[in-house]
Amino acid sequence: MDKRVVITGIGVVSANGLDTETYWKNLFSGKSYVAYDEHMNAIGAKSKVNCKINDFNWEMLSKKYGYKNLEDEARFIKLSLISGSKAIEDSGLEETGYNENDCGVVFASAIGGTPTFERVYKNLLDKETGLLKYKPIGNYFYNAGMLSYPACILGEKYGFRNICTAISTGCTGGIDALGMAFDLIKNGKAKVIMANASEAPLADITYATLDSIGALCTAEGPYATRSRPFDLTRAGFVIGEGAGAIIVEELEHALERKAHIYGEVLAYESGNNARHMTDLTGEGEALTKLILSAMKHAGLTNEQIEYINAHGSSTKQNDLYETLAFKNAFGEGAYKINISSTKSMLGHSLASASMMGIIAILGSFKYNIIHPTANLQNKDPECDLNYTPNISQNRIVNNAMITASGFGGIHSVGIFGKYRKDI
Repeated sequence: MDKRVVITGIGVVSANGLDTETYWKNLFSGKSYVAYDEHMNAIGAKSKVNCKINDFNWEMLSKKYGYKNLEDEARFIKLSLISGSKAIEDSGLEETGYNENDCGVVFASAIGGTPTFERVYKNLLDKETGLLKYKPIGNYFYNAGMLSYPACILGEKYGFRNICTAISTGCTGGIDALGMAFDLIKNGKAKVIMANASEAPLADITYATLDSIGALCTAEGPYATRSRPFDLTRAGFVIGEGAGAIIVEELEHALERKAHIYGEVLAYESGNNARHMTDLTGEGEALTKLILSAMKHAGLTNEQIEYINAHGSSTKQNDLYETLAFKNAFGEGAYKINISSTKSMLGHSLASASMMGIIAILGSFKYNIIHPTANLQNKDPECDLNYTPNISQNRIVNNAMITASGFGGIHSVGIFGKYRKDI
């Protein structure tokens, strides 16, 4: 018999908060943390805005959580370690104890330490000759390219001896880390998995590559309003950074140690449209198929989904594609579901964006509040569902879904429910 799987700990490091309660409060407020970046303008990037974490103090936080000799490591590693430690702290695992062989880590990042590679390259480049100067630069360069490094550090710190792995599925990474954790625990291969996703992509090479394919935001208007999913004037996504971690646990194990349960994982699906690296073709068929499969495995009817945390990237094609998929999957019932995009306030932090969305769903379970899609002022007649525009809505949320799409044609779906003792 499959095991039931629940979430018992949360850690977040975001532009709108370094703790979960602040993160939820600011999401519910509808405040955008997107801002102008002078450097992007100076290098000639088409997009002029991003979403960065301005109050992350590694020296203070590393001391609090006992990390030593990691000052030179890539930023995505530092963000992941702090979010992971916050999740462990929140779960109470250290107080109640655990069998190390039953616990593991699944980590996700899309581009990892790419900004570190860029910085090292610039430091080694002789501008007069155009040649690289070879010299020792330290282990941090290797670590920046080893996506499993954060999982290894977290596994070592907490003695987790079960799976220790990393996945790099791009913008679906957060859901996929959760999905792998879910499958491992459901099938009895582990009792506790930390699902962790982190991204710190703010660098020239990121801006240039995403600008060149027309993905980054070129919208006009006040800087804070430029991430505007489902709006008629949307014009690309705003790049951001952040990390999120959740403790995924077998229900019986959580009950035995009297852990707080934020919600239950009901289903996970992922697939590839196998058509194009970046274009979303068709009428949302690939995502529709995954939604229907996830709903079936979750054992839910269309009427039982109150909220969808959408990928909502603020690109022309994605927002329409998702809208079509929701209509295909839910029919007329799609209009009764509250939908919102966390990226409207935090931009798009690639792999960690969907983990941020999962944490947003857990906040909706706790407070029965659905955060808004900020900056939705001009209705797109083709995107005509209830995107919870601009203002949070009070609504009892018992079941919720998250969707994500990524480069390479990958789509992933997760379904969650409030924990019910009577099942």
